[in-house]
Amino acid sequence: MIKVSEYPPLYLLDDFEFPSPYEDYEDGFIGASYDLHPKRLLEGYSNGFFPWYQDEDGLFHWFVLDKRMLLKTDEVKTTKKLLQKLRSKKWDFKINTRFDDVIRMCSKVKRKHESGTWINEDFIKAYTELHRLGYAISVESYYEGELVGGFYGVAINKYFSGESMFHIKPDASKLALIYFANLLKEQGIEYIDCQVPSEHLGRMGGKVYDKKDFIPIIQKAAKGIIIEDPKRVECTT
Repeated sequence: MIKVSEYPPLYLLDDFEFPSPYEDYEDGFIGASYDLHPKRLLEGYSNGFFPWYQDEDGLFHWFVLDKRMLLKTDEVKTTKKLLQKLRSKKWDFKINTRFDDVIRMCSKVKRKHESGTWINEDFIKAYTELHRLGYAISVESYYEGELVGGFYGVAINKYFSGESMFHIKPDASKLALIYFANLLKEQGIEYIDCQVPSEHLGRMGGKVYDKKDFIPIIQKAAKGIIIEDPKRVECTT
């Protein structure tokens, strides 16, 4: 890790270390890395950092925002309409059966105020490797047997960070989120990290936390990560 600028702080992440998340970064941008190695991803996520996009020079830009949206698994808001769909035999929900399809469907989604997507082939390759190692998962919604929505994210011990969602059929991603939140709640996992605040997730119960509050939550939930061999990523519970 090389500090290339004192103020605002800016780092070249050339090893698997990260700076303090509490520094006064400009717009949450901490610097860049040459790759998204599994060890770097897990170390970053477990301390509140996440990569957002890759620039034209191939560098991956990393962030730790001053404001973060977290969704408590026991405070997810739903409606009678959504509950009816959850109970309907036409709907089904699964985990990790179509990871590749989910991440590629998410890569096609264009967000408001964005001209394209940040999920390019390098991101897909990196998170597919995390999935192979057991640290990236997909949650899928099926309607009458057809994949119609879902999301993927990073799971480290009792920490889960949602990365991106998609839906083909209305409410499909909402239903997947409610389903997954209930599963996490049963396992004693308190929060889903939604990363960037949004009106959509706010309506579902997401709340905005200051950095001094959300960093300890994330670090505590992810505590226990052990990475010795870069070729073999292991995690203790």
